[in-house]
Amino acid sequence: MRTIELLSPAKDLETGIAAIDHGADAVYIGGPSFGARATASNSIEDIEKLVTYADQVHAKVYVTVNTILYDNEIEQAVSLIWKLYAIHVDALIIQDLGLLECELPPIPLHASTQLNNRTAEKVAFLEQAGFSQVVLARELNLKQIQEIAQQTSVPLEFFIHGALCVCYNGQCYMSAYATKRSGNRGECSQMCRHKYHLEGLGEPKDGYFLSTKDLHLGEHLAELIDAGISSFKIEGRLKDKEYVSNVTAYFRKRIDAIIASRKDLERSSQGCETFNFEPNIEKTFSRGFTDYYITSRKNKIANIRSPKSQGEYIGKVSKSNNCDLCFNAKNQFSNGDGLCFYDKDGELTGVTVNKVINQSTVEVNKPLHLPVGTEVWRNFSMAFSRQLSQSANCRKIPVNITVEGKLTNITFTFADIYGNTVTIDRAENEPAKNSQKAQETLKAQLCKLGDTIFSVDSYMANLTEIPFIPISELNDIRRNACERLLEKRMQTHKVPEKALSKTTHPFPLQGPADCRLNVANHLAEAFYKEHGVTNIPPAFECEPQLDVPLMTTKYCIRYQLQACQQGHAEPLFISDASHKFRVEFDCNKCEMNIYACK
Repeated sequence: MRTIELLSPAKDLETGIAAIDHGADAVYIGGPSFGARATASNSIEDIEKLVTYADQVHAKVYVTVNTILYDNEIEQAVSLIWKLYAIHVDALIIQDLGLLECELPPIPLHASTQLNNRTAEKVAFLEQAGFSQVVLARELNLKQIQEIAQQTSVPLEFFIHGALCVCYNGQCYMSAYATKRSGNRGECSQMCRHKYHLEGLGEPKDGYFLSTKDLHLGEHLAELIDAGISSFKIEGRLKDKEYVSNVTAYFRKRIDAIIASRKDLERSSQGCETFNFEPNIEKTFSRGFTDYYITSRKNKIANIRSPKSQGEYIGKVSKSNNCDLCFNAKNQFSNGDGLCFYDKDGELTGVTVNKVINQSTVEVNKPLHLPVGTEVWRNFSMAFSRQLSQSANCRKIPVNITVEGKLTNITFTFADIYGNTVTIDRAENEPAKNSQKAQETLKAQLCKLGDTIFSVDSYMANLTEIPFIPISELNDIRRNACERLLEKRMQTHKVPEKALSKTTHPFPLQGPADCRLNVANHLAEAFYKEHGVTNIPPAFECEPQLDVPLMTTKYCIRYQLQACQQGHAEPLFISDASHKFRVEFDCNKCEMNIYACK
């Protein structure tokens, strides 16, 4: 039986709880420091609270310690890892291989996608080095994933939704070069979302040439399972609670449907979810969607018009008069909805709905004179936002309640569907004067599970005579049973442990070593030397190497603009207000390289 994991992001405790409520089997969250999202840090105390909450449904909590480290940070990072181990975190996601040279607790390690995990050789190396799970590069297709799975046995994790880095993960130095803010240090300035002036491909053009759409692989989950993926990861450690709730619920339903149709799969955590809304990925943040390279190369991977959220498509403008907007299709609008469109300068512009006139006409917050046919999207739905804000406590553990025995001794049994059982005995009971009312009261009070994590799956009473038990005592029995059952469930959730062993197997280096090994401390250097790598240059962050690409991407500007191999001269150049970059193409590898213009 294969376990399938839905892995959701959490920027903070509240978002992590929402992710678990809405069906996440595991949550990944940043600690106080050394996470690849520097602005999404959390205290040890909050992470411990999240671990306790997750344990109730046997969900897992992974903590990101996935930046490269400087020598003066090693001791602090190791101290943090020991603290995370002490609060029973399930695993760490790491990038810096220097940590494998340290005295670490027996906590499972996951290899971050920042390690650039694109080949079977690299994944096999990481497995042999002691990693318990490997996060694959987003650029891989189904065939490549399958080849990796066939040649390794380590669980494989893959992104299925959210923002894309245009560069191979861990190999982007554009931010570090241009703004001194390193993506490998959790401080990316998102140079890929800038507007650039493009030269060398016909007439000069302006656009967001490196800004990819958001990833969405909802239609490929079964294929990914068959290819070997066991952990499905949602990107978004900077996203809000509503986004995480919606997207997690969406994938929970889709994955559950696949599991229900097959006998060889099961979810990795416990519980059943009931949502008060219909999950819809178009109703929360998106730049438009792409399935990237999962089946084949696509030419419209980027949205070069805007890096902002467009949301769901509404329709075309049929009439624009002052503040009134009329559309060619009916929609369910609400006051406060956010609408957006591309203005005459090609910039994505937003307005707010002040008043709903009817299903095809709204009044917005400023006068507009849009041409008929202008396309409009809704990037904020007030009604959907309200639904999400009210969605909580939607994940329950089904419980079977049984009452049986004689007046001399009645047994109350609370058993969850996963085999955990508690019993409470009550002796010397008095017979009820009104047996029908007593039966109704007995069932009603025992089944009032309210805000607990439990829900009633079944209730059965097998009594020789109906007792009279005061409501207050029935409530005490129910509360006691739920508390004991929860405690038992917490005890049965075992946190895995895995100790590292020293290894010396050869690192699968392709070509000469350069700064892209991201070696920023002496322990990382020692690790690579122990595994056969010599002449190891320091990381770009320590000593910039401008002969190395600032970006290497599978995405191609020429392919995006449908100008692939059309005889245009190389290189191309892109520039923003502050910097100019050279763009070259390696067509044999189907890759694009971006260099600094010296």
